[in-house]
Amino acid sequence: MLTYAVPNELETQVIIGKRVEVSVGKRRIYTGIVHSFVEMSEQDYQIKPILSIIDEQPIVTVTQIHFWEWIANYYMCSLGEVMDAALPSAMKLDSETSYCKHPYNEIDKSTLSDEEFLVAEAFEFQEELSYLDIQQIIQKKSANKLIRSLIEKGVIFPKESLIERYIPKTQIFVTLTDFYQSDKKALQALFEEWKGAPKQMDLLLAFFDLSKGKQEVIKGDLLKKVQASPASLEALVKKGVFQLEERIVNRLDFSHDVEQDYKLNDVQKNAIDEVKANFEKQDVVLLHGVTSSGKTLLYVELIKEMLSQGKEVLYLVPEIALTAQLVARLRRLLGTIGVYHSKFNPMERVETWSQVLKGEIKVVVGPRSALFLPFKNLGLIIVDEEHDASFKQHDPAPRYQGRDAAIVLAKMFQAKTLLGTATPSLESFYNAEKGKYGLVQLLTRFGDVALPELEFIDLQMARKRKELTGGISFKLKEEIDVVLAKRGQVILFHNRRGYAPYLACTQCEWIPFCKNCDVSLTYHKFTNDLRCHYCGYRQSVPYQCKQCNTPGMEQRSMGTERIEDDLIVLFPEAKIARMDYDAVKTKKGHEKIIDMLENREVDILVGTQMVTKGLDFGNVQLVGVINADSLLFYPDFRSFERAYQLLVQVSGRAGRTTQGKVCIQISNTQHPIVSLLQNGNYQEFYENELKERRQFLYPPFTRLVQITIKDKDAKAVGDAAELVARALRNVLQHRVVGPNKPIIGKVQNLFIREIVLKLEKDTRILQTTRNLLTDIRAILAQYQAYKQVRMTIDVDAY
Repeated sequence: MLTYAVPNELETQVIIGKRVEVSVGKRRIYTGIVHSFVEMSEQDYQIKPILSIIDEQPIVTVTQIHFWEWIANYYMCSLGEVMDAALPSAMKLDSETSYCKHPYNEIDKSTLSDEEFLVAEAFEFQEELSYLDIQQIIQKKSANKLIRSLIEKGVIFPKESLIERYIPKTQIFVTLTDFYQSDKKALQALFEEWKGAPKQMDLLLAFFDLSKGKQEVIKGDLLKKVQASPASLEALVKKGVFQLEERIVNRLDFSHDVEQDYKLNDVQKNAIDEVKANFEKQDVVLLHGVTSSGKTLLYVELIKEMLSQGKEVLYLVPEIALTAQLVARLRRLLGTIGVYHSKFNPMERVETWSQVLKGEIKVVVGPRSALFLPFKNLGLIIVDEEHDASFKQHDPAPRYQGRDAAIVLAKMFQAKTLLGTATPSLESFYNAEKGKYGLVQLLTRFGDVALPELEFIDLQMARKRKELTGGISFKLKEEIDVVLAKRGQVILFHNRRGYAPYLACTQCEWIPFCKNCDVSLTYHKFTNDLRCHYCGYRQSVPYQCKQCNTPGMEQRSMGTERIEDDLIVLFPEAKIARMDYDAVKTKKGHEKIIDMLENREVDILVGTQMVTKGLDFGNVQLVGVINADSLLFYPDFRSFERAYQLLVQVSGRAGRTTQGKVCIQISNTQHPIVSLLQNGNYQEFYENELKERRQFLYPPFTRLVQITIKDKDAKAVGDAAELVARALRNVLQHRVVGPNKPIIGKVQNLFIREIVLKLEKDTRILQTTRNLLTDIRAILAQYQAYKQVRMTIDVDAY
């Protein structure tokens, strides 16, 4: 944070939460948020003044600033990093340098070079020139040397100014003039008069058709409806029939009318009563309901209650992919629902922010970034699919856990938090069992629909018997055929995108690797190239091995693209779609595929984790998991928990209205997860995992902090990591693990080492660690060899 003086003339206008214009350094201009006020005595140095105030009203609330401070303190990052993540980019005004002719210096133009003379002449016609303008005048890529010379000769001087990035959207509205609005007889006479003027009559009739009692129409809509020219409308304006008014409008229209009612069954009514009773004693309640148990209707009931009290509700979801279907359903049941996520452009995000700030939107649905919206009277936060790893932000800072941050934010408003899931995270269930959270369980599906039938297909046996076509076993194909014959739909889950995870030489097993990272390149058939999923590097497909020159490369394993191709061959009559990161990059990408599945325009949907989370399709009768083994053997203490959660969640997409079926292809049929899934016993899974966590000191019994050291120099990163680990061990002793080289030891040309701290759940130890890491950063900065070393801190890293 920086300190600035408040000029006397601005004292009454400077308020916490407003943006102000300040200078940093000699010339740079920036925007800052007013954080707090302090009375200062005489200083030995001069404090710069605030230059101007940008906002009429604060754009950030005091509660938001307290929330930012908590995130910065707990997750060990700067307040500036939190602010940068919280504010929509269009609210962060940019400083732009322009150049002006010096008003007092008389210049002898004969002393200027040809290029300098051209620029000096341009100032005779323009008061200011940008860097780009000067580039275009001299027709060169760089103008730095020329500009420096002109400044030194006193011809020009630089000027800094803030550039407003938010541009309001305006529309022209057509309304009847006051005369015709008040005098119905005159309007009737106009109709009689224009019977012989069809174009004018068409415009008038179209106006009443479109206005539907509102007495106003958007100009573009009116002209489009009658295929008329702007001149036709202007003629009616001149005659005093219509008047035009330009207004600022929102880019997103969240308004909606309630379209349908709902009725809770007895189990849901009891669950609602239990939730409310728990809220009397606890601020946080865990709602553990099996898939398709009707948790969403419980959320709707609680939202209605909050709205009746004039309170706001935040509904958090782990993925943007979930918002389209969920919001459509909530709007039918509740009416106006706001949405906020990163797929919206910067202007749309600013407008949603402003609507929440003004209290125009009472219910907002969004992923973790929606936590930063400027709520003023929050009554309830719902965290749906609370177990999902997507609630954790990894890069860049702040590396916060959305679920945990939601609980803290709710507490600041004295609001309640409801955590909903079919597969609770171990931490949440542990907190519920210990009485820290309330616990409500829904263990039957809505409408008494039976849980899906579960069948495991032995991949090892299928390979031996040659009963595989690509990644699809004969048995899975039979099940898909049965469902398609009944005109049902199928979802297939595979946790690898691309066509083939890697290519390999058939002779020497050489594999193309990324030049920037320690990972193999993934083959993408659609673009016919190899890509790194870590840094984005691309290269063309090699036609021969670069090690032994053997022609041709063999595709190994498979991704969702390859499975899509196999399905097209196996089921030529079926309509097949793919849902993964590559297929849904556009703003409406998720929504388009979900609409197609809902409208039964897709028979088989194949996808990555996107298809496992919270989607509700009544006609999906079969879910297939292509390769469950890929989920189970990842070197991470959470791998078993996440595999269990993922397989239960994807199984829950089947048979939402009648009993469905789930086919899981797996090589290790003796793995403990098989019996756990067959029994559907979460309690047994929880108790087994808890024993291991307690034995090896993992959450929920400890708090994990991961320190990552990165540098382009392998020796520097190794030495720096050892120095950091020694300094930590001097204070934290046995709590320090590492440094270790991760599985992927280099990403984006940066070598990586990791240190993990296993800390007791004591805020004093966390604060000690924070102070210690601050000191270690300062020590690293003193060594010339470590000047470029990057150290990142991730609290609750896994």
